[in-house]
Amino acid sequence: MKIGIVLLYGLYNPARSDYKAYLDFISQKILEEKLEELILCGGFTDPKQTDKSEASTAKEYLSFVTKNFDGYALEDRSLTTNQNLEFASEKINQNDELVVFCDLIRLAKVIWISQHFLLKESFENIYKSLFDFAHNKQLYKPFIHKNLKILAFDFPGKSKEETIAQSFAALIDVMALYDKEFDKMDLEQRKKDFGLS
Repeated sequence: MKIGIVLLYGLYNPARSDYKAYLDFISQKILEEKLEELILCGGFTDPKQTDKSEASTAKEYLSFVTKNFDGYALEDRSLTTNQNLEFASEKINQNDELVVFCDLIRLAKVIWISQHFLLKESFENIYKSLFDFAHNKQLYKPFIHKNLKILAFDFPGKSKEETIAQSFAALIDVMALYDKEFDKMDLEQRKKDFGLS
């Protein structure tokens, strides 16, 4: 089966034109990539709208713009990128063909975390594939490794602060994969960031 996995970035709101552009990009890729299922990843992250998850709001919009596709699955338990991909991995089989969608400034960590959870690759193999991709100097091209493809969307208008914050988040999230205490710290901080604790 060919499955798309979408990493989401907050509750969808049409006022966010950058988010709309991301979801429109995904709606085009559903047909181009011949996806059979789309796993939307994002939990209940807004304490003011406890009845809506990132995944449910994205599904509502995508269902509206992609009327001939209904293969949606919601992964709405997650609060972090690590959880997005860990919980999505429970919905796939090892021989599925996978297409992961993410924000371009998060690409490096998504390459690493996707291989960790979706392909069950070793630390060494993940490093080598990331090393090769980075030194090939075609970072706007899709990352392809085995049965995994990662398509990154360049969100318009990212500030320098957001870019710097994501460079730190990449290291923090990857290190949290290999240490339970780090993972707990990462999750607790994310809850604070969302106003959930």
